[in-house]
Amino acid sequence: MADNFLYFSKDVAKTLGLSEAVVLETIKKGINSQNNQFIELRWILNETTFWNKKEVLTLLSKLQLKGLIIFDKDTKRISVVSSRRKIGNSDSERKAFEERKESFIEKNWEPNAALIDQANEYGISKSFVLALVDEFIHLHREKSDTSHSWGIEFLRFVIKKWRKQEISDFKKLKRKAIDQSWQPDKEAIEILSKAGVNEEFIKEEIPEFILYWGEKGEKSDTWNSKFIAQVRRQWAKTQHLIDNSELPKPISPSWKPSQDFYEVLALTEIDKTFADSVLSEFILYWRETGQAHNSWNSKFIQHVKYQWQKQEGFNRSSSLNDIDQRVKSTWEIKPNEKRPVNEVSSKEEIQSKLKELKKKHLI
Repeated sequence: MADNFLYFSKDVAKTLGLSEAVVLETIKKGINSQNNQFIELRWILNETTFWNKKEVLTLLSKLQLKGLIIFDKDTKRISVVSSRRKIGNSDSERKAFEERKESFIEKNWEPNAALIDQANEYGISKSFVLALVDEFIHLHREKSDTSHSWGIEFLRFVIKKWRKQEISDFKKLKRKAIDQSWQPDKEAIEILSKAGVNEEFIKEEIPEFILYWGEKGEKSDTWNSKFIAQVRRQWAKTQHLIDNSELPKPISPSWKPSQDFYEVLALTEIDKTFADSVLSEFILYWRETGQAHNSWNSKFIQHVKYQWQKQEGFNRSSSLNDIDQRVKSTWEIKPNEKRPVNEVSSKEEIQSKLKELKKKHLI
C-alpha cells in the first residue's frame, strides 16, 4: 500500500466485527490502488502480516458468508460485492450484486459447508446446526420474510439458540437441592443486617429454612436470595409481636398473647385453638426458668410453630434435630438477661429444671 494506515467506519466495525472490517477495507483499498476488479490472496496476506494465513482465510470466509466479497479458492482471487463500489462496472460485478436481491426462503433451503464450518468456529457442533434448519425455514416461511442472505440470517439464528442453550445448561449445573449444612453467605447476612434484621434472628431462621426447602426437595441456584426474602417476611411479622416496653420482664401466670400475635398466627395457617392449647405449658416453662424478656409474643410464636410442626409430622430425626437446636438456642439462659432477685438459681438447678420440663412436655 502507499501508506500504513486504514480508515473504516465505526458502524462497519460494530456490525461486522473489528477484524472483518480491517480485512474488508484492506481488500477495497488494494483493488482501488491496482485499479482492478479483484485482488490476489497473497497480496492480502502480505498486507496483514499481524495475522497468520489460517486467520486470514477464516475472516475471508466470514465476509463471503455475509455476501460482501467473492473469494474464489481455486484462483485465490478476491473481489468485493457492493452497490457503492466505485471501481469497474463490468457485467460480472452487476450480476454478483443483483444476485444479492432480497428473496423468500426456499422450502428445501439448507446451509452450505462454509456456514457449518463458521458455526464450528463458535464451538457449535454440526448436529446442533442441522437440527435447527427445519425450525428456521418454518419460521421465516410462516412470516413471509425476505433476505439478501439467508446464510447469515441462519448463522445469527443458530448463535442465538446456542447461547441460550449454554446459559440454560450452565444454570442446570448450578441448581442443586439444599444441603443440611447450608449456610447463607456473608453478603446475604450483610444485606439483612443493613435492613435492620437482628443477627441472632437471622441465625435462628436457618434451620427452619433448611427444613422447609429440604422437605420440598426443590433444586435452586439462588438459595441466598430465597433466604433473604424469607427472613425479611418473618422479621416483618415478628416486629408486630414485640412489646413497646424496653425493659425485659418475667412472664406472669396470667399472661395472654396480644391481638397482633393472633394476626400473625393467621398468616402461618396454624389453628388458633392449637395455639391456646399449648399456652399453659409455655407459661409453666418460662415461670420455672424465671427468665425475663420484652417479647413474650415473639417467644410464644416460636413455641407454637415448633409444637405444630411436631404434630403435623415434621418428626424425622434429622429435621427434629435442626428444630431442637434452634429452640434450644432461644430457650438458653443468656448471661446478660435480667431476672428477679428472688428467683435467681444456680446454673445446675436451671439445667435440671429444663430437663424435667422437656421430659414432662415431650419437648
